[in-house]
Formats: sequence, structure tokens, C-alpha cells
Amino acid sequence: MEKVLEFARTLITNKKSDKLIAIDATCGRGNDTMFLAEQFDTVYAFDIQDDAIESTTNRMHGFNNVRIVKDSNVNICTYLKEADVVMYNLGYLPNGDKSITTNSVETIKSLTSVLGILKKDGLVTIVCYPGHSEGMKEAIELEKYLQELNQKEFDVIKYDFINQINNPPFLFAIQRR
Repeated sequence: MEKVLEFARTLITNKKSDKLIAIDATCGRGNDTMFLAEQFDTVYAFDIQDDAIESTTNRMHGFNNVRIVKDSNVNICTYLKEADVVMYNLGYLPNGDKSITTNSVETIKSLTSVLGILKKDGLVTIVCYPGHSEGMKEAIELEKYLQELNQKEFDVIKYDFINQINNPPFLFAIQRR
């Protein structure tokens, strides 16, 4: 079986519709941005931390299809009006300041906006990390939010390893019908 992030990438790779615009809502060290840049015509990568922006910028050397934005993912809709795929990789910056994390209020606000610009058959993947206190709170609130999405507009899945200890990461995937 694939790990959570690998499965998110598989879902995106297997997406059948146009691969025009992708968003990396939390660019971090640039790994997801690079993955998206190899498949999509245009990628927007967002983060609020200078360290993340610098890391992603360095990784994207030679890619002309990536726009790196130092801004909160809450403001995605001020930069673009539609998207085919959006990736969220929540938590904190790997090898960074662990006191700076994503949080449920801003993530849900961002997600609400993103769902409004997601094209038909568009896909959103959200990797949650409930192994730390803010991550657990964020995962719980996100699941409540996603359970309330209109099933006539969106399909939502949860990919979770239920026999692993220490609250392992899991994935939500949302597709617009």
C-alpha cells in the first residue's frame, strides 16, 4: 500500500482531465511544488515563511511554469480564479520552526475559497498530521467541515492507516462533481 503522500500523488497523476493549473497551498521545501511542476502547465506555490519560499525557489531553478507566492493560502483567490488540482500538506515546515503550524481556522477558510475556484472534476488533496496537538485539532475540524460538503457537488474520501500507532498522517481527497 502507498503511504499517504504517495497516494495523494497517485490520485493527481491519474487525474484524467486537463492539467492546466495546480496549486501547492503549503509549498514547504518544494517537494510537492516540483511534483506538480512536472505535470501541470502552471503551478502556484504558497507559503508564509521565508525559509519555505527560499527552499522552494532553489528547487524550482529551471522551471518556468512555477509562480512562488509569499502569502497565506487564505489569499489564494486573489491570485487566480480557477484550478484543476490543489495540494495541502499541513503541519509545520520540515526541519523548520515547529511552533509555526497550519491551523484549522485558516485551513478551512482557505479550503472554502479553493473549493469555489475548483473546476469540474478538479481535485484537492489534504495530508493531515495529527501527531502533534495543533495537527490533531486541525484534522478533527477539517473532517467535520468535509462531512458537511454537499454530496451532489463533491466526493470526499479519507485514506487512513487505522492500525498504526502515534496518530499517523492521513489523507482527505475532494473531487468536484
